[in-house]
Amino acid sequence: MTDLITDQNMAGLLQHRLDEAHACYANGAHVAAIIMLGSLLEGVLVHVVHERDAFLLGRTSPGRVSLDSLIKTCHDAGWIGADVERFCHELRKYRNFVHPRAEIREAHAPDRDTLDMCWPVVNAVLNDLADSQPKAD
Repeated sequence: MTDLITDQNMAGLLQHRLDEAHACYANGAHVAAIIMLGSLLEGVLVHVVHERDAFLLGRTSPGRVSLDSLIKTCHDAGWIGADVERFCHELRKYRNFVHPRAEIREAHAPDRDTLDMCWPVVNAVLNDLADSQPKAD
């Protein structure tokens, strides 16, 4: 995390979210793990946008920007690829299961296979962001 997020407190918090997702995975808490991964994704993207080019947030404060907007912004900036953008939106939809009505509306209960599809999305985001990181002079 510290390679992508310069704010050490935030990097530590996001690493903790990743650790919690692992703990949820190990204990069969699939929805909880997906929510943690979605939270991690949102935290990483908002801080990357804020640190690389806060102007891209427009008049929206970092605390009020949506995950949907963050995904699109990072793709438009060339920081994540089109494939990663598409799959991020799927993870975002599952992350929204934090709201029970969303899960009922989708009529789908995520299982281990669903969660297994979410991990590579997070890995791809982190890889793309690392690859697109501005080079130090």
